Amino acid sequence: MRLAGILIVAVGAAGLATYDQYDKRVNYRRVDARISGVNEQCYMEKVTREGITKTTSTSDLLRCELAEALTREHPKWQGYSVKHKIEIKVAYVSPVDGAPHTSSLQMSAFPNGRPLRAGEIFPILASKTKADKTRSI
Repeated sequence: MRLAGILIVAVGAAGLATYDQYDKRVNYRRVDARISGVNEQCYMEKVTREGITKTTSTSDLLRCELAEALTREHPKWQGYSVKHKIEIKVAYVSPVDGAPHTSSLQMSAFPNGRPLRAGEIFPILASKTKADKTRSI
């Protein structure tokens, strides 16, 4: 019975992944976007498990350098891990109307571990039917 439950979850996850790839291939076109801004903030997170319960504690958003320093040196924040929240604002030409548009993408890590800067070219997926809809690759 347990194996059947695991199998159902695995088939569901594979189905979602397959649909996501299909959606990206059929409904989106890869375009080069110019980065107009990058906002990187961090927060500290700690997961505590007590028996069958799990508690997640997080801080407010703050500068990443400060979060790193607090987790290393401040007694209250030791044991917390630093998580990133990155917002990238891009300008691109939509394949729908050929006009310039702007969009913003959210990430938890930089692609390939390399920080992005304003002015760089960044590939994104732009919708073939809605001019203002984008996805990250």
